[in-house]
This record gives sequence, C-alpha cells and structure tokens, in this order.
Amino acid sequence: MQALTVQVNPQAQPAVFTPKLNYGFYLQTRDDKSLAKNGQDGFSALVNGLLDENVDMIIAAYHHSFAWYNRSQPSATAVEEALETAMFNDEKATDEAFDDILKSLQANDFLARKLNEFIKNNDKLTATMKKHIESMTDEDKKDQMEIGMTQIDDSTTKLQQLMTPQESSPKQDESDSHLLN
Repeated sequence: MQALTVQVNPQAQPAVFTPKLNYGFYLQTRDDKSLAKNGQDGFSALVNGLLDENVDMIIAAYHHSFAWYNRSQPSATAVEEALETAMFNDEKATDEAFDDILKSLQANDFLARKLNEFIKNNDKLTATMKKHIESMTDEDKKDQMEIGMTQIDDSTTKLQQLMTPQESSPKQDESDSHLLN
C-alpha cells in the first residue's frame, strides 16, 4: 500500500499518511459496523470485498490503515478524496490495489494468520454446504446453494493464490511451510 497525501480539512495543508496494517487496523475493521454484514465481522467482510473487487473496500482498507494515527486519523471521506487523484483516476492502479492490499495484509504475521483463518472458515462452510446440498430435493434452491458455494470457492482459491509465493520469488524454507496452510 502506498502513502497517501490527504487533505484532512480545508484550512490545513495536505499531509502524507503512511498506511500501517497491524492489530489496530484489524480491531478497527473487525468492529466497523458499516463493513460487517451477513453475520460476518468487518475484517472478513473487508477481505471478501477486496476479493470481489469492491472499490469501497479500498477506501475502507486505507482509512483503517491510518488507525495508528489515533486522533489524527483522517476521515473516510478525506481518504476517498485522496484516492480519487492517487488511484481511482487510473483503471490499472485501481485494479492492482485489490491484490496489493491483500498482499500487504499477508505481510503482517497476525493478519496473515487471520487470512489463513478466513480460508479455513470458508473451507468449513463449503464442506457444510456440500452436505446440505446433497440432502436437498428442491432443484431451484439446490442451484442457488451451488452458485453460492462456487462463489465462496472462487474467493478462497483467489486468496490462496495470492498468498502462495510465485515461482519467481525465492524458495521458502521449510520452517515457513506452515504459513501456507
């Protein structure tokens, strides 16, 4: 994630804010009621939104990445205005931001564990859905459940691919192999 020049208020000079993805970021996203939906906490909803390429999640990720500024944390509106010129005016930069944010989450050990937890929870959910689908008799509902399960599988696969080091990167030593599970 890149540093952003944010106009916090009209009377002040713009300031450069450096994003930091850490436990404070996690707490803010987890507890953000505007992110939380369908029984998910805000962090899980943020990850799902990034995987679905929901632009609102770029704003949320940047906004919450400034949590470590405490009282100086810029508003989500100020962050969105900064992203307009820094990223949203360029289709390629916007598209790249989704993967960039997810990779940045993985760079923090705690957040990488949360991403692994997210994958495991999705795997459990799809296993439960498969069992439920097998016992269903209504074909329309069965089709709807299968579509939902496919969407969850696709999101999980995309996140796993992002978290798996590419062949061009240095080989991971075996002591780090648990990071991929």
